[in-house]
Amino acid sequence: MSAAIWLGRFLFALVWGALLANLVWPFPGKGFALFLILLFVLLAIHLLQLLMFASAYRHFVQWRRGDYWQIVVFGIVGWFAILNAQPQREQELKR
Repeated sequence: MSAAIWLGRFLFALVWGALLANLVWPFPGKGFALFLILLFVLLAIHLLQLLMFASAYRHFVQWRRGDYWQIVVFGIVGWFAILNAQPQREQELKR
């Protein structure tokens, strides 16, 4: 599962890189507008996921500050990483 999470993070990093590169070096023609719309859609979807996961699983998952950013940046892949880290976090809590 860890390899899949890192692959997903890498793919999302590429997508974010392309979308943010459009802000610095605008793509020619209608590409600029398309990538700008895609940037806002991706950000809105990830913020909606954060709202859903944080409210629905607030009592079942031990949240850390970076977890919120992980969902905003990586979406569902970040959520899988948080769930994957839960057994280790529970062990740390028991110590």
